Amino acid sequence: MAKFVPHFEVLRGLAALWVFASHVLVITDLHIPVISRGALAVDVFIALSGFVITLMIVNEAENYPRYIFRRFVRLYPLFIIAVILGMATLHLYATVIGSSPWAAEVRPAFFTRDGNGANFFWTHLLLHLAMLHGVVPDDVLPQAPLMFSGPLWSISLEWQFYVVAPFLVPLFYVTSARKALLAVGVFLGLVVLSFVSRHLWHAEVPSFLPLKLPLFCVGIVCAVVWPRVKEMDPRQLLALVAVAAVISMTLTSSRIAVLIWFATYYCAAVGGKTMITRAVESLVRLPAARFLGRISYGLYVLHMPVLLMIAASIVIPIAGSQSKIAAALLLAAIALPFVIALSAAAFYGIEKPLIAWARHFGKGYRSRKLPA
Repeated sequence: MAKFVPHFEVLRGLAALWVFASHVLVITDLHIPVISRGALAVDVFIALSGFVITLMIVNEAENYPRYIFRRFVRLYPLFIIAVILGMATLHLYATVIGSSPWAAEVRPAFFTRDGNGANFFWTHLLLHLAMLHGVVPDDVLPQAPLMFSGPLWSISLEWQFYVVAPFLVPLFYVTSARKALLAVGVFLGLVVLSFVSRHLWHAEVPSFLPLKLPLFCVGIVCAVVWPRVKEMDPRQLLALVAVAAVISMTLTSSRIAVLIWFATYYCAAVGGKTMITRAVESLVRLPAARFLGRISYGLYVLHMPVLLMIAASIVIPIAGSQSKIAAALLLAAIALPFVIALSAAAFYGIEKPLIAWARHFGKGYRSRKLPA
């Protein structure tokens, strides 16, 4: 982006925190509307990823090797650390979640994970090393997308999108009526592909790219029009965003995530032009909110092994006979500071240096820049 917009960074941090909270609730068998649905936070990530990656492709104008190398470096180091931690804590899924002292009944899916990991260990490991574990349905390899650490299913989904994004993004740049028809046709085709995939590809989580491509494309289209919408009158933009949100909710399966995405998009585009968006802007510029966004990737991929270890070693022995609410508060109070510290160390010690290093890969080799 030519100018940094804090709204999207803060949105990423809040979405990661949402996933963390949803897993605390899973472990303690609590249900809170919306917050328990961590998959909605992942859908917010997906729209945001489509938006950010499109702007990066347009603004950087990189050749494909440099682009995919930088994306690989962005994901892989922390992903591998999360895989290692996941392997070390895989056995805890059964005792911490499968037969949780707060659950009304045993949850068998968490008992089978350790066994499936042992029976097909090398296959699972090779798929994870390639970040392609999300491509394989459960009827081919049981629990492939979720093996080792649950949140990592979406990292495979993200990687699948990175691989095809440079070929997909140009299809949505409209420079003529013919290109507009092509863009509409591509989007509708992807909606149909998503619908068909839901009936042919079966797993506990939607980690196969065709299932989520329409939502990625929502972010792509928002990025394509971003330079223009920032110049629009707030009332006209509100009407446009409302129409876009309704259409997106009709053609995708995640209405709450779509609403969150378009509300953030509107506030980011309008900036300080209205009283409400000025208030939002003052909140997203808070250092704590920005910090949470910066460390969000580590928070997302590293939190589950930490939750499992703390639940097994501290919370269940201390609060196993207490109420679900007390257990959830204790687990969150102990785990969250630890996860934040770990994520901050990962960001400043691993992510940030590697991002800077990767920027120099293939520098000077440019591809054709897409129209703004």
